[in-house]
Amino acid sequence: MLAVLLTTLLAAGPARLTPDALRARYAGIRSLTADVVQVKEGRFWARPLESRIRLRYTPERIVWETLSPVSSTVTIEGDRLAVADAAGKTRELGALAGDPRVGALLRFIRSLIAVDLDALDRDFAIRYGDGELVATPRDGTPRLFESVRLRFDPRDDLTDMELATATERTRLSFRNVQRVPPPPAAAPRGVR
Repeated sequence: MLAVLLTTLLAAGPARLTPDALRARYAGIRSLTADVVQVKEGRFWARPLESRIRLRYTPERIVWETLSPVSSTVTIEGDRLAVADAAGKTRELGALAGDPRVGALLRFIRSLIAVDLDALDRDFAIRYGDGELVATPRDGTPRLFESVRLRFDPRDDLTDMELATATERTRLSFRNVQRVPPPPAAAPRGVR
């Protein structure tokens, strides 16, 4: 009897990620911080470039602080984008806010970090798989990426993100994620 039960469970495979589970997990985030390792590679890169980043998110403001290899800070606030270099010199890129591609990029970044499925769904076709979400641009939307892949652990916490263009791939790994409010307690996917 035990053998039949184990065979049935193993044959079923991992449970699929669902939009409802993600919406419940990410609803109401007021703030989020994380350590991020970013690896960029592509046709025009001599070798992969690894960066260490500190992410701070609220619905009103995103701060992407690159700690290494070169210190810089990108701040998104409303439709404003500011970049501060290692010396602290800040450049406002507000003039770009009128460009629909920049507006799409800022909306996209917010929706990714917050795992805002409704916002992502406006510009991307979303496919759910085993522990992952894959988004591809809808026809007629600004094509920032060929595909975006979000990977989640069994409790539906975001662990990795991959952004792919025709010539480049960027992988982001999220560690030490702290959120307010904390995520609701959840049994691992497939145990619910």
